[in-house]
Amino acid sequence: MLIIGGGPGGSAMAMFLLREGIKPVVLEQEEFPRYHIGESLTRICG
Repeated sequence: MLIIGGGPGGSAMAMFLLREGIKPVVLEQEEFPRYHIGESLTRICG
């Protein structure tokens, strides 16, 4: 499954797919890691 965009929505979809046994591929235009305070998701969020 291809997900375009690694923001909150794309990351959440990737986590959902992994739980269902589907291995996603996330394409993101920006370089990671982005060093911006408050722009990360922890495992607790899922």
